[in-house]
Amino acid sequence: MNPRDRLFAVMSTSFVLLGMPMAVMGVAWPTAATDLGRSLGELGLVTLGYGAGYTISTLASGELSRRLTTGPLLSAAAFVAAGSLAVITLTTTWAAFVAAVVLLGIAGGLLDAAVNAYVAVHRGARAMGVLHTGFGIGSAVGPLFATFLLTIGASWRIAFASLAIADLLLAVAFVAVAGVFDRSGPADKKRPSAAGKGAIVALSVIVFFFYAGVAAGTGVWAFSFLTGARGIGTSVAGVAVAGYWAALTMSRIILGVAGDRISVDRTLTASGIGTVVMLCIVWIAPVPWMAVAALVASGLAHGSIFPLEMVLTARRFGGAYTPWAVGYQIAGANVGVAILSGGIGLLVTRMGVGVVAPTLVVFALALLAALETLRVRSARHPA
Repeated sequence: MNPRDRLFAVMSTSFVLLGMPMAVMGVAWPTAATDLGRSLGELGLVTLGYGAGYTISTLASGELSRRLTTGPLLSAAAFVAAGSLAVITLTTTWAAFVAAVVLLGIAGGLLDAAVNAYVAVHRGARAMGVLHTGFGIGSAVGPLFATFLLTIGASWRIAFASLAIADLLLAVAFVAVAGVFDRSGPADKKRPSAAGKGAIVALSVIVFFFYAGVAAGTGVWAFSFLTGARGIGTSVAGVAVAGYWAALTMSRIILGVAGDRISVDRTLTASGIGTVVMLCIVWIAPVPWMAVAALVASGLAHGSIFPLEMVLTARRFGGAYTPWAVGYQIAGANVGVAILSGGIGLLVTRMGVGVVAPTLVVFALALLAALETLRVRSARHPA
């Protein structure tokens, strides 16, 4: 394996690990909460702390990549993640637990932004598809791993200890491949400018804002909608939601296989339209099985949007500004999850669970409009 392929293998592994901690937390939390003397509802504070750390670090990632360069930045982020997971494993105090989760979010945001930026500049659509497939695999394996440990009577702490060891090994691996980053080109110590492209930067952030709202909002609220508004049984609804996430990951696997042979712009347009159509069917399908099938198909429709927009980032802004743009975009996605998915919760409280599907359709229409506006504006102002 040549040095660039070894580097990409380490990056792909980092995304598998990136998808695991909070997925594990969701399964481990009931037991962890009892150990820590906290309530189940305080998982919301945990996820809020993680998201806050993630957003802060992604906003700062462009400047940090300029000062540290990518190799040391990724190594440092992996070491911080390992240390944070070690604290989560060992602590018995709530304050230390929350602080470690925030630090874990900071490390995750740095890894997410820096790896996406590097792959956007130095690799293609196939590599981006493989990268985000890794995240999907981690998100799926994490809960299974935690469930297995709890089923055999093991402590929830073993799950986080295992992740801490894995991130420590990842940090060592990043140190080992750091020379490949150096050979990829010297870092430009002068902060780049996006002069004349402020509107395109803003539009790209809006795309990620609405994409994250659609993807996370669907994943979080589909079960409640199917059971509460469509009268579908819990077992079928649970399988449907799992199928949604599996289909989303499958779209990224397909991108990893055929990404360099597709038209990125046409695929994004088709994905946006397909998402709107499928969510409309989830909403108004005359029979329940059509709603279930459309839910799964919606994941397949929009799963490639995130990685493809990352690929286009380097083309729109050039390699120098890409770390900044990627950081802003991922921050926009985090805010989209919080505001849009959280906003659905407020609507459900006021209007009932039936509001979920039409709200998701509105979000999907906004996403499609943002995608098309960004495509047109980018074509008028190439990098």
